[in-house]
Amino acid sequence: MAKSSSSLLTLPSFLLIFFILALFSTTLQVNALGRKVGAREKIEDVKSNKEVQELGEYCVSEYNKSLRKKNNESGAPIIFTSVVEAEKQVVAGIKYYLKIKATTSSGVPKVYDAIVVVRPWVHTKPRQLLNFSPSPATK
Repeated sequence: MAKSSSSLLTLPSFLLIFFILALFSTTLQVNALGRKVGAREKIEDVKSNKEVQELGEYCVSEYNKSLRKKNNESGAPIIFTSVVEAEKQVVAGIKYYLKIKATTSSGVPKVYDAIVVVRPWVHTKPRQLLNFSPSPATK
């Protein structure tokens, strides 16, 4: 019994269409607002954004803790002033890229770059500071 030519073309055609759709769905992930999913997004009104300012305080606090551990409790802490710029990126949680204005123990204002990930479903440590360093412009 011979198979019809239409049924022979159906499976390869289906596989080809499936492959093309899979390829485009992974390379062109765009949300309803036209932004690429996973791309960094600037946060507006940073100064009045309570969540962003609290994250900035958290970053400075964690940095001061690590400084004390590294220097056997003798590290001079910095004092949080404000977050002056922020971006966010959706990853396994939300990754925030912050520019934080802080004052050194000698009273010198400096800007620091911080990266922090927020994962609210992780109950033991929902926030994690990944990086904290002086901003290249203020080193």
